[in-house]
Amino acid sequence: MMDERNTGGPSTVVKWMLSHKGEAGFGSALKSLLSYACAEWFRASFGVQLLPEDALSRVVLASIPAYPVGQWLEHPEDHCEEIARFCDDVKAGVPLTGVTLDIPDVLDLRGVVCPGNAVRSRLVMSGYPRGRVLRIALDEGSPIENVPGALVADGCSILSREKKEGFWEISVVKPLDSK
Repeated sequence: MMDERNTGGPSTVVKWMLSHKGEAGFGSALKSLLSYACAEWFRASFGVQLLPEDALSRVVLASIPAYPVGQWLEHPEDHCEEIARFCDDVKAGVPLTGVTLDIPDVLDLRGVVCPGNAVRSRLVMSGYPRGRVLRIALDEGSPIENVPGALVADGCSILSREKKEGFWEISVVKPLDSK
């Protein structure tokens, strides 16, 4: 894990990762690091301040192929190099592409295996606006059985479950009151 852009040595992020990898809470720290990098990306690209969890939610919703943040967060310890590169790209001013200030109302998790679909849906809902409905597309089987329960455990409400052609769609809302 060596990102030696412009410095001739490892970046500050890489140095931090190398010194803390394997410690208890390292995965949570990587998630926080990524959240703050996403917030900085929005600030630099759009001039808006978002809470880190809101920015992370929007980046996961955008499904940016160059930065599969949702996938990284399923097992952040396994994606240290990618996370470091993302943070360094943000620091270097790489423009935010594939994301707008509009908040998507659909999260397509078809093809995402358990527990990754629950992880991503929880991440998105943690930064999703209260009272706004998100539609989530899920595969048959364990995804439609497990994801709604995980969201309800986080305080969200499942408004509907609808069988579509080859998948399920649930409508989820985070209540206006803060429980």
